[in-house]
Amino acid sequence: MKPLQGTYKPLDFGGEGVTGSVDADGRIIALNMLHRQHGYVTLTPADPFVEAERYNAAQVRAYRASLAGLQGFGLRFAEAVTRREAYLLESAVPFIRLMFDNGGEATVTTLANASGVAQIWEMRGVQPVWEGRLCLQRCAYTQLTEGGPVRMPPLRMHISAQADALHIENPMLPAAVVMRGLEGLPEETHEVEQPLTLRLECAPSTRVVLVYGVGENAAAADEQARRLQQRDASAWLGETLARWRGYWEHTADDPVLRRGLVYGEMLAIPVGEGMCFLTDHMLLPLSWNRDAYYVARALLSWHPAMADVVRRHLLWMFEMAERHEGAWGRCYLANGRIKDGAFQLDQQLFPLLELVDYVEQTGDRALMTRLKPHVEALLDMLMLRRSADSGLFPTDETPADDPIAFPYHLSSHLLLLRVLMKLKRVGLAEAWATVADELRDALPQHFIAAHGERRLYAYATDGAGHHHFYHDANDLPLVLAPLWGILSANDPAWQATMAFAFSEDNEGGAYGGRLGSVHTRAAWPLGDVQDWVIAQLLCEPDRERRALAQLRSAAQWDGALPEASDPQSAAVVSRHWFAWPNAAFACVWLHAFES
Repeated sequence: MKPLQGTYKPLDFGGEGVTGSVDADGRIIALNMLHRQHGYVTLTPADPFVEAERYNAAQVRAYRASLAGLQGFGLRFAEAVTRREAYLLESAVPFIRLMFDNGGEATVTTLANASGVAQIWEMRGVQPVWEGRLCLQRCAYTQLTEGGPVRMPPLRMHISAQADALHIENPMLPAAVVMRGLEGLPEETHEVEQPLTLRLECAPSTRVVLVYGVGENAAAADEQARRLQQRDASAWLGETLARWRGYWEHTADDPVLRRGLVYGEMLAIPVGEGMCFLTDHMLLPLSWNRDAYYVARALLSWHPAMADVVRRHLLWMFEMAERHEGAWGRCYLANGRIKDGAFQLDQQLFPLLELVDYVEQTGDRALMTRLKPHVEALLDMLMLRRSADSGLFPTDETPADDPIAFPYHLSSHLLLLRVLMKLKRVGLAEAWATVADELRDALPQHFIAAHGERRLYAYATDGAGHHHFYHDANDLPLVLAPLWGILSANDPAWQATMAFAFSEDNEGGAYGGRLGSVHTRAAWPLGDVQDWVIAQLLCEPDRERRALAQLRSAAQWDGALPEASDPQSAAVVSRHWFAWPNAAFACVWLHAFES
C-alpha cells in the first residue's frame, strides 16, 4: 500500500452504478445514483448551479472547479488533525487515515454497490460527530457548450433523524438516501428548499460502519440501507480487493494506466440489460459516444471479464439510447435520453467501430446478428446525408462540441473509412465497399491543400476548394490513421500536418509545443497522448519519453488526467474528472489500436 503524493484531489469510489468521491478527511462530497427520469442524481454539499448562468462559460468553469474543494458529510472529530494519509487500495478503493494531536487515530474505507455506499470507520482515542451540508438534487450537468438546458427539478427536501437512521428525501425528483450505522441519534425533522447543514451527536465507538442506502423514496432507500447493514463489511472489502487484485495480475503498476481502467469500470452504469458509460461522475455524468468508445476499447483490451461490460454497453447504445431521425445525439443522460441533439458525424461512427472491435475480439456473432438491423439503418441514414457533389459527409459540430468552419471534417472521414474497412471484415456493409473506395480517393483530393510552403491535411473543407487549417487534441483519428492502415506514417502530408499541429502555426491548438484545443485554451493530456503515438510511429524515443513525462506531470495524485492543464505548472485548468484521456492512454499502452 503506497501513499499518493501531491495536491489533494478527492478520491473516487463506485460500483454497480453508484458512484461518488470523498474529501481529504474521508467524508463524502458526492453520492450519485441512476434515476429513471433525470439520468443521474446526487447527494452532495454543493449548491445547485445557478440556472441563469448556463451559457456563462466562466461561471460553469468556476462551479466545476469548486467541486474538487468541497468539504463532505460524515464523521468529524473535535481533535485537531496533525497528519493525513490517503491511499487507493488495489488502485481502486479509497482508504484515508487521520492522526490527531492527542495521539488518536481514525481510518475510513469506502465501498459502493447497487444498494448504496458503506464506510468502514475504525477509531482510537477520538470522539466523532456526524456533520455535513446536504443537498439532494439532480446532477448539475454543467457544460461549456450548452446544448439546451434540461429543466432542474425543485429542491424540496424532507430530512429527519431518529434513533438509528437519517432520512434524506427530495420527493420532487423523487429520490432518497437513508443513512444507518449510528445509534442514539437525536430526533429532529426539517422541511427545506435549500441545502441544510446538520450536526448529529454520536455515541462513543471504536468501529462504525456507516451505510447510505439509495432509492426513489425513503422506504426503498431504507430497505437498501438495511441490506447493506446485513452484509459483513470486512468480508465485502476483502472480496472487492481480491477481485481487483485478480484484475491486476498481468497489468503494469502504472497509476495513469490503472486510473483509466478503474475509472472506466466504475463509470459503467447498469441500465436494465444495458450499460451506460459516463464521461465522468462529478461534472458531466452524461455519455458521449466518442468518449465511451475509448473506455470500451481500453476495457476490452485489458481483461476478459470486461467483455460483458462492453457487450452491455453496445446494447445500451444500439437498443436503448434514443435516436432522432435515425441519428444519435451529441450526448445522453444515463437513462438513454438525448441531452443534446446536435448531429456530429463521429458520434454516429464510434458505436459501429466498438461493435466490430467487440465481435472481432470475442467472436460473439449472436450480438452482431442482433444489432445488424441497427447497423444497416445507421448506414442508410448517413447515405442520405452524403453530398452529391463532393461525396463527403457533413457534420454540424467538431468533436469538441464546438461550431465548425466548414461542414466536412477530416478526422471524422478517417474514422468513417476505418469503420467501413472493419465492417467489411466481419461481413457487414458489403454494399458500402464502393463508398469506402471512393472515400479513400476523395480524402487527399479534398483535404490536402497548400498552407504556406507546405501541403497539409486540412482540418475541415467545404468540398469546393476552401480549407480550415487546424488540429485539435480531440481529433485522435488523424494520428491513429497509420495504425489503422488508412494513411502511412511516411506520408509527407501527414508528417507535415503533425509538425504543424504542435507548432505555433496551429492557432488555438498549440500551447508551448503541446497540443490543446480552442475548447479550453491550454495543453491537453489527449494532445500528449497524440504526441506519444506520433513518437512511436516516427521512431523518436526522446519525443516518446518527453510525451510520457508530460502525461505523468499532468496526472493528479490518483493518476487522473484532467481535460487541460497549465503547460508550465501542470496545474489543472479544466475538469479534474474526465474518463477519456486516461482511457486513451490505456489504449495506447495496451496496443488497442493496432489491429
